[in-house]
Order: sequence, then C-alpha cells, then structure tokens
Amino acid sequence: MIISGVPYAVLEVDGHEPTGLGDFDGTTQLVVEGSTGRHVLMGEGCMVDGTLRFHEKTPPDGKDVRTWAVHHDDDGAFRAETV
Repeated sequence: MIISGVPYAVLEVDGHEPTGLGDFDGTTQLVVEGSTGRHVLMGEGCMVDGTLRFHEKTPPDGKDVRTWAVHHDDDGAFRAETV
C-alpha cells in the first residue's frame, strides 16, 4: 500500500542507483522504500515545469495508477512523493 503525501526514498531506476533526474526520463521501473515498505513502480517519467513527474502505470495494460513528483535532495538522495 502506498500512502499519499508521504515521501519514499528512490533506491533504483531500471536496476541501478539514480545519478540524476535524467535517469527517470521515459519508460522506467523504480524501486522505492518508505514507511509501508519497498515497492516496485512501473511507468513513465518526464519533466513538467521544472519538476520530474513519474506517471505510475499498471502492467501490462498501462492504465494510470498515480502521479509522483521526484526530487533530488541536497544530500544527493532521491525521493518520490505522490501528488
């Protein structure tokens, strides 16, 4: 279960640690971890007004599930939060 408005640490993008917001562009798979555990998200990322938006979709039909905002923190970590 994902809790809306709660930040989740982004551990992986397509099987590797993210190094920049460009890693999230296009069709990707994210592994996030937060208070509800670890979750694998599939979807598409794109920049919108200076913020990376990740549109989570259900496999295999690609229906929209939720939208996430992904941030690159000053400490180098990446976090995602539903919007």
